[in-house]
Amino acid sequence: MRVEKIGAHVTIATAVMLFCASAALHAQEAPPEKGLRIATGPTVGVYTQLAQDIQKVCGRVVPVIAVPSKGGLENLMKLSASEADVGFAQIDLMQQMGKDGDQNIQDLQAVMSMHSNLLHIVTKSEGSKVGGNNWNPLAGSVKVFRKFSELKGVTVALVGSAQLLGQTLERQLGYGMKFLQADSDEAAVRMLHANQAEAIFTTGGWPYPAITRLANTGLMLAEFDLQAPAPFGMTKRNYPNMGAYNMTFLAATNLLLTRPFKPSGERGKMVAALQSCILRHMDELQEGPYHASWKEIKNPGDTLGVALFGKIDGTSTPTLVQRPTKNAPRS
Repeated sequence: MRVEKIGAHVTIATAVMLFCASAALHAQEAPPEKGLRIATGPTVGVYTQLAQDIQKVCGRVVPVIAVPSKGGLENLMKLSASEADVGFAQIDLMQQMGKDGDQNIQDLQAVMSMHSNLLHIVTKSEGSKVGGNNWNPLAGSVKVFRKFSELKGVTVALVGSAQLLGQTLERQLGYGMKFLQADSDEAAVRMLHANQAEAIFTTGGWPYPAITRLANTGLMLAEFDLQAPAPFGMTKRNYPNMGAYNMTFLAATNLLLTRPFKPSGERGKMVAALQSCILRHMDELQEGPYHASWKEIKNPGDTLGVALFGKIDGTSTPTLVQRPTKNAPRS
């Protein structure tokens, strides 16, 4: 009987200890009650790296809580659904999703203009077989795709925000491209190697980690060789790991966006403080050990027609104004 009582006391004590430990764990996992939730992108993506840079430089001014996503398109969805307070997205995505569509996206405001996302076109170095079918596998031929203009009638794996961009280009050009949606860059590469697609469209800032990892994989980058439709531009970049030098890419300006908070409200004041902090430390971000995309920002107040949150004036903005060259992105 005594043993049973002792056992009962031990059991109760153990349960109390486990409950306290569990409560402490959940308390540690709980997100901060105060802080700006910033919609980023994949773990190794450029948006995520920029958010980490912002946290390092401005985290003491405004706590920043990263909200992972698949990229700019999902960031717009999270901002619309109030699942994020600020977030990154391309200007073309915002225009397309907001036009005659989601009023919450139309109402978003720009904290500042950011770097450009590039359309990365990935193909197989030795070419892809085209023209065959299941009934006659020996038919067709192997073709190497080195330029965008050669992609007529091919199947393209679209990653993240490229799913809208690919459809936009197809509507404008009528190339007869067929699209498959890939959940990640890695999944798209598997589709390419399995001959399920002849090309990959994926977007990201330069240098894009998903591309820098493709050395010695039998893949290459194809050049964008057409005129850039509005609101896109064109720029030249290098990927030595892919043997790509001075290659022309289609580019779209990114914006750091926010929901239309009241300037006098708690969240509005936090967004204003974050905006001011980033601009105040722009030299540090562009010259210090931070992502190379910061160096692209020339005029953070040029938000391409999107309503600007607050006010960016000469007292808070570095002298970064630079007129864009013809067919070059504006930021």
